[in-house]
Amino acid sequence: MSKPIELNDVDPGPPLVYKRRIGWNDSDTARIANTARFIDFAMTAVESWYRHVWGRDWHAMHLDLDMGSPCVHAEIDFQSPLEPGDLLGITVRVERMRESSLTFALDGRRHDGTPCFRARYVTTLVAMQPRMHAVPIPPSQRARIETYMAGCSTGETAGTARAPDRTG
Repeated sequence: MSKPIELNDVDPGPPLVYKRRIGWNDSDTARIANTARFIDFAMTAVESWYRHVWGRDWHAMHLDLDMGSPCVHAEIDFQSPLEPGDLLGITVRVERMRESSLTFALDGRRHDGTPCFRARYVTTLVAMQPRMHAVPIPPSQRARIETYMAGCSTGETAGTARAPDRTG
């Protein structure tokens, strides 16, 4: 028997797949995931990418480096609903890297492979002092991101989370 997926799990890839079980608190009166929660799902998947690929999540970036990577653009196209108990897998790819920004392409699928949403999320690397301002992505991080991007383009088909173990 495989271990049950709890609320959050990550297959670091590449590409990274963030997995999340949809909880009752994610749903609305129609018993489907609330529209506003999808931005949170996408944002958490991107932060997971930062933790695993960049080496620090946003909180650690701020505390350790006095830097951040705020969202400057987000868009989402809904494809099918999610219900409490569903397992969502979000594949995170870096679509574009510019001097200070990263454009993420996110593909959310239910455990059975059904597409749920596609999103684009753009972050910009900033220094917090003296006032928040964009800074170039450091060469060491740029190399990590290029390696990740190359790993994502090797022809694999990720993005489908394994079926949840409903026994646990």
